[in-house]
Amino acid sequence: MQSQQAFADIKAQESIEFNKRTLLYVQDGTSLGFGCGAGILQLEGLQGFGFFAASYLVVALLYIAWFCKFQPNKYYQSPVQEIVIDSFFRELAGFVMAWTFVFALVG
Repeated sequence: MQSQQAFADIKAQESIEFNKRTLLYVQDGTSLGFGCGAGILQLEGLQGFGFFAASYLVVALLYIAWFCKFQPNKYYQSPVQEIVIDSFFRELAGFVMAWTFVFALVG
């Protein structure tokens, strides 16, 4: 029984990298999509950033529920940092880029 638990705790580096790439793919696409949505809705200032924060957290929770099956410790070494914190500014930049571009096109 001990050996099975020991093998369950081993995380292969290739699997961790695959999980990170999958997460970035999901976050990149949804961030750009929600940025376009904020531009279409003509959100300005804090409303737009609030929209980003809400959408970012919802996507993170859905990712944990759907891909990780509510067990992110099984797929990541440091789940909170790797899922929520590491890519925050990257996704914010993509969101703002899409938001301002669509905002200018619509308005």
